[in-house]
Amino acid sequence: MELIELLSPAKNLEIGIAAIDCGADAVYIGANNFGARVQAGNSLEDIASLVSYAHLFNAKVYVTINTILFDNELKAAEDLIQKLYKIEVDAIIIQDYGILEMNLPPIHIHSSTQMHNISKERIKFLSDVGFKRVVLARELSIEQIIEIHSFVPDIELEFFVHGALCNGLSGQCYLSYELTKRSGNRGECSQACRSKYDLVNSQGKVLIKDKHLLSTKDFNASLHIPEMIEAGVRSFKIEGRLKDMDYVKNVTAHYSREIDKFISAENNKEKYCRSSLGKTEIGFEPDVERSFNRGFTSFNLQGKQDIIGNLDSAKSIGKYLGKVSDLNNSGRGKFYFQIDTKERISNGDGLCYINMEGNIEGFLVNGVEENPSQGLVMIYPNKKPDIRLLTKIYRNLDTQFTKQVLTDKTKRRIAIDIILKETSQGFSLQAIDEQSLSVQEDIIVEKQIALKVQGYEKNLLKQIDKLGDSIFYLRSFENKCSDNFFFASSLLNHHRRNLIEKLYELRQKAYKPIRKEFEKNDVPYPQKKLDFKANVVNEKAKQFFLNHKVEEIENGLEKQGERNSKSKDIVLMRTKNCIRYTLGQCLIRDKQTQDFNQELFLKDNKRTYKLHFDCKNCFMDLISLE
Repeated sequence: MELIELLSPAKNLEIGIAAIDCGADAVYIGANNFGARVQAGNSLEDIASLVSYAHLFNAKVYVTINTILFDNELKAAEDLIQKLYKIEVDAIIIQDYGILEMNLPPIHIHSSTQMHNISKERIKFLSDVGFKRVVLARELSIEQIIEIHSFVPDIELEFFVHGALCNGLSGQCYLSYELTKRSGNRGECSQACRSKYDLVNSQGKVLIKDKHLLSTKDFNASLHIPEMIEAGVRSFKIEGRLKDMDYVKNVTAHYSREIDKFISAENNKEKYCRSSLGKTEIGFEPDVERSFNRGFTSFNLQGKQDIIGNLDSAKSIGKYLGKVSDLNNSGRGKFYFQIDTKERISNGDGLCYINMEGNIEGFLVNGVEENPSQGLVMIYPNKKPDIRLLTKIYRNLDTQFTKQVLTDKTKRRIAIDIILKETSQGFSLQAIDEQSLSVQEDIIVEKQIALKVQGYEKNLLKQIDKLGDSIFYLRSFENKCSDNFFFASSLLNHHRRNLIEKLYELRQKAYKPIRKEFEKNDVPYPQKKLDFKANVVNEKAKQFFLNHKVEEIENGLEKQGERNSKSKDIVLMRTKNCIRYTLGQCLIRDKQTQDFNQELFLKDNKRTYKLHFDCKNCFMDLISLE
């Protein structure tokens, strides 16, 4: 059986546990240092607690050490990895090659998408070096994933399927560092791609003013799970280590359901299964449109078919409700507007729309009147929005849904079978879980025939099935006794509790992470010369590349300090989010208007950036001119 993993983000211990309860097969979390989300750090004690809970279900915990490291941080990073190994973390996710020159414990190593895992040659090198898994670049198409899997079949492929998209290639974006000295490769990205810019041509004409020209929609690969599994992806990763509880629960439950749908198909039952144990029964209806989103895109999975960018806003737009069909603009009475929608709207909901200037504006709902027979809803906002007939209305704060998700008491449970048998000294209860782990509880008591036989089996089952708040649920019960014996309720309850405690303790001890020593080698790196984009900022990383036959190594920008004049034309960002494509001015597909048939530039308040269009590979480069 091939194992399929759903990998969810955990900002903290509580969210990590909730993700597992909602169907995650693994979670990834940051420690207090060296993670690519500096605001999402966690203590070793909390990570250890998460590991203990996850391993009950054979779920895994991965810890991010996915920033580049300076020389004075190497010792602390090595100490952290040793501690993570001791608390039985399953794997670490790294960016810095210098880590591979450390004295590492036998813990699995995953290559972060920050390592620019975009070509089959690079991934082949990572496999040969000793990585267990690579997190593929988000920019890859399904066709390219198939090619990589065929070329490097032995390495596990992990792929992001949902959440915010980095506008630039991961690990290759230097815009934030250029502007603020806050490096994305150090977990400090200032999210400059979410800011507003002007688009200007070589004649100085402003073509677009004050728009989010680099901001992308959010990724949603829900419809492509089957194709991705067949392409070779085995771990489906949800972005969001800064996301809150309701987001993680909702999105995890949604993708867990989608993966289960694929596995349960007749042709797949004997080929695929989930990588962890247990059953989750969600108490709400998952709907990713009801959680934070900037609008959705399937990005480059099918090649360049979708508009990736969202020029109007970098904020959440939420779920589309309907168009304005009527409004009271008379000035008499309270202002209201009416929309045609089947969605239930509540007081306190946040609604939004795109105004005449093309920007998102929002307001809260103060009152609602429904006309179910006509599917119309009259809304009284807390302020008068500048809307017109046919204005599209969205909901980016769904108060009732959020409350339902947060109060949902979903628990994950493991199936067990319980068998009641006679023994020479009385009876025994045996529990066997879905992993075939088994425990026995002896009941030493004098045997007595039950006087009341009507409903005997039903009442006995009812007593056995009282598993309460445990992590188990009763799949089957078999009474192998030769007669209807009497069991006092208190006696049976006592021994059933002991039985469940024994099984719980056995599960705590049963899981052991798979360990493998990292063995250094000298497999040649695919390139002989490395520029700043290799992100080498410490001596161990430099030594790694020298050991792997690299001849020239330039320091990463973060180590160079102030750039000199020779490096002013560097590519700060390389992106699939092509502005020409978004605006219908693609150099391959479209006929350009006069204003666009020339060089284009982006401008912010202080700087100008040249845009270069690599149409052969379908990328846009943002180039520094200073």
